[in-house]
Amino acid sequence: MKDTDSTLAQFDQTGAERLEKIYLTPDVVQQREQIFQLLDVKPGMQALDIGCGPGLTTLALAQAVGGSGQVDAIDIAPPMLAMAARRCPAQPQVKFHQADILHMPFAAAAFDVALATQVYEYVADIDAALRELARVMKPGAQVLLVDTDWESCVWACRDEARMRRMMQGWSRHIPHPQLPRTLQQRLQRAGFADVQAHTIPFMNMACTPDTFSGGMIGFIAKFVGDLPNFGPQLAADWQADVRSMEEAGGYFFSLSRYVFVARKPLD
Repeated sequence: MKDTDSTLAQFDQTGAERLEKIYLTPDVVQQREQIFQLLDVKPGMQALDIGCGPGLTTLALAQAVGGSGQVDAIDIAPPMLAMAARRCPAQPQVKFHQADILHMPFAAAAFDVALATQVYEYVADIDAALRELARVMKPGAQVLLVDTDWESCVWACRDEARMRRMMQGWSRHIPHPQLPRTLQQRLQRAGFADVQAHTIPFMNMACTPDTFSGGMIGFIAKFVGDLPNFGPQLAADWQADVRSMEEAGGYFFSLSRYVFVARKPLD
């Protein structure tokens, strides 16, 4: 299976709806607010939302560039694009495209700013994708990429061996589950400069639907439960274990998101 096929399978209609709920949790809302503090977006800019998902960042970019600017939003999954389009009906400056980030349908030097959240870790040939990103950015343009090192995931449980097994299975949902460790060098090789890195931590002390971890439990269990040699029983036992920690007053979850900001050098 190609990595594009795997991504599409994860973000069918059900997967898209589940992800939207996670993106609307206070944890992720706060993450978006922190990300936009790092973005240098001004009215009139041409902005690119890469892997737009349910359109929350698309809408924020549209509001930032205003009616004199433009936002092009791309995603490979049609359910995500449909959801994003429904979120932006009053934003005529937004255009949506179904596209692979290895072959974006834009002219060279088209954009002033680009944003991608949890996108590049899904791409097998990251270096080619970053070169394509450099191609469509104007000299001096800013790019911001958010990705996760899934080994930073900490979940309190009673069965540590089962937890490790679940995380091994979950790591298969993307080609590069530890991408942040090499992203600075990859950005530099693609032609970007002034690379800066930031950390956004998530921490939950309760397992409720309005937390990031509360939403992710089902997402992870569904993926790992469908894997050969893992199976639904493993996933169900893991869910029960993790959720039971709250009943004992010991629920704990932590994860680090890594934000890389860079610029394309001036000619």
